[in-house]
Amino acid sequence: MSEDSNMKKSPEMEEYEQETGKLAIWKGKVSNDFKKWQNRKQKDEIKKQKLEMLSISREERKQLKEDIKHGRDIGKDYAHLIVAENLHKTYLLGTTAVAALRGVDLTIDKRDFIDIMGPSGSGKTTLLNLIGGLDTPTRGKIFLEGKNISMLNDNDLADIRKESIGFVFQFYNLLPQMTAQENVMVPLHFSGKLSRRGKRKKALDLLRLVELEERAHHTPSELSGGEQQRVAIARAFANDPAIVILDEPTGDLDSKTGVMILNLLRDLNRRGATFIAVSHDAAVSEFATRVFHMRDGKLTHEGKVGGLKETAVMELKRKQEAEINKEKCKGMIFRYLFANQGKTEINVNDIKTSVPTPIIMNLPEHFDDILRELLKENNINGKVEGDLLILQ
Repeated sequence: MSEDSNMKKSPEMEEYEQETGKLAIWKGKVSNDFKKWQNRKQKDEIKKQKLEMLSISREERKQLKEDIKHGRDIGKDYAHLIVAENLHKTYLLGTTAVAALRGVDLTIDKRDFIDIMGPSGSGKTTLLNLIGGLDTPTRGKIFLEGKNISMLNDNDLADIRKESIGFVFQFYNLLPQMTAQENVMVPLHFSGKLSRRGKRKKALDLLRLVELEERAHHTPSELSGGEQQRVAIARAFANDPAIVILDEPTGDLDSKTGVMILNLLRDLNRRGATFIAVSHDAAVSEFATRVFHMRDGKLTHEGKVGGLKETAVMELKRKQEAEINKEKCKGMIFRYLFANQGKTEINVNDIKTSVPTPIIMNLPEHFDDILRELLKENNINGKVEGDLLILQ
C-alpha cells in the first residue's frame, strides 16, 4: 500500500495516536475508534465551556451573598441611574459558543436619551434585554438605581420590570380587542395601587400627554401606525418607570411619522423622562442626548456604522422639511404675540398650542429652543422664566 493511498493525517489524528497507541487511519479509511474518540473530545470541550460559564456565575453569586451577609448595600455608592460593568453574554448554539456581548461598560443618568446604533447582529438587542431585566449576563454586573439586578431570579426580575422599567416595541404589541385607554391601563392592573376609576383617569392623562385623548375609545385597528406607537409610549409610562426601553421606536413607521414620534420622545425627555433606544434609524441619533455605535458586541464611538434605515437622500429631504417647519413656527409665534399685544406675561404652552401639531411634531429642534433662539437674536424683547414668557 503506497503512502498516497492513505488519508493525510490531521493534528487531531496524531493526538489520538499518541494518546491511544492506535492508528487513526488504515487503508485510506478513518477508524471507528477514532470517530468515537473525536465525538467524546467535542462533548468534553462543550462541557468545559459550560462549566467555565457556570463557575464565573457561581463566584459572582457567592460574592453577592457574602456582601448581603455582612450588611453591605450593593451599589449604594452609584450616583447614576444605570451602571453596566464589563457585560458579557454568551449563547450556546448546539456545539458552538456565540459571544453576543464582549465586555460592555455603560452609565445612564436620569433624563438621558441614549441611542445605540448598529447593524443586525452587533449585540444591540442583547444589551437592551439585559438592561431591561429580560435576561441576565454571563459575566458582569448591572446596577439599576443602586441595586444589582444581574443576579436576580426570574420572579425578582419580573418585579423590577413591573415597577421600574417601561417598554416600547417596534410593532407596538397592543392588545387588538382593547381600546387605546384599556391598553394603557394594562400595566396598572398588575400594580394594584389604584382603583378602577383611578386607573381610567391615569390612562386618559397619559393619552392626553401623547395628544391622543380624543382617540381613547378606538381599538388599534382604528388607529394609524403613528397613533398606535403613541399609545404604546403612553402605556410604557403607566407605572411611572425609572427608565423606558425603546426597541426600534421608528422601525415600522414611514419617515415622516417616525420624526413625529421622535419629537414626542424629545418633548417627554425634556420633561424628565429617561430613554434608552436601539435603532437602525439615523434620525433617532439627532433627537438623543448621547449616541453610541455598536459593533461585534462592543460599544464604540468611532465613525458611522452600516445597515442604517435612512439614506443620504432621505436625510437631506427630512432636514429640509424640518427647516421649513421651523420658519413656519417662528412666523406663527410672531403672529400670536402680535395678536396679544399689551400682555407682559404669556404662558409658553399657550404659544405652542397656537402652532398646528403637524408643524410642532416635525421641528428640527424643541419648541422651547426655537423660542429662546428668537429671544437671543433680539427678535423678541423679553425672557423665559419657568413656563412664562416675560415681555419687555
